[in-house]
Amino acid sequence: MSGIVARPSLLFALLAVVGLAMSPPVLAEPCDPDESAWDEARYYKAGTAVFHNNGWYVARQVSEGKEPGISFVWKAQDEVPECDSEQKAKQESAEATEPGQQPAAPAPGETAPGICERPEQWRFAAQYEPGNQVMHGGMVWEAIENTAGDMPGMDEPPLWQAVEDHCALKLSNDGL
Repeated sequence: MSGIVARPSLLFALLAVVGLAMSPPVLAEPCDPDESAWDEARYYKAGTAVFHNNGWYVARQVSEGKEPGISFVWKAQDEVPECDSEQKAKQESAEATEPGQQPAAPAPGETAPGICERPEQWRFAAQYEPGNQVMHGGMVWEAIENTAGDMPGMDEPPLWQAVEDHCALKLSNDGL
């Protein structure tokens, strides 16, 4: 007993750790469809979840006016996304930005100033619209025409153009 009395700070620290271990974890709540409804006039950051036409979508890149379910900018979700503090911050920043007040246009190959997202890998079965970007053969390609099944880098017909200054290529070259 003299060891416990001689070290009250150790006993207090042990009780604090046990108390933290027994406290319930903080869980994110599912996003609310009404609070997350897509708005054509709103500016959305990459990663923002929205609800549109009875489905959930997450922005692949910055977006304004591109409809979820139709545009490549949005990725369909199989489940209701969780609205943790990070997701709520993205939704609030989308709400706070009025049309015409969005940040300066991103640099070529960037989704927003200071943010770089690597485009998804090109898929033979996918359909792409002008402006959609993909990774293929260690390069970033941008569709210049509607295309489905046409491999980037093929000369005839020219449906893709290389994006040589894309930020994802710079990150790859830096070893990140």
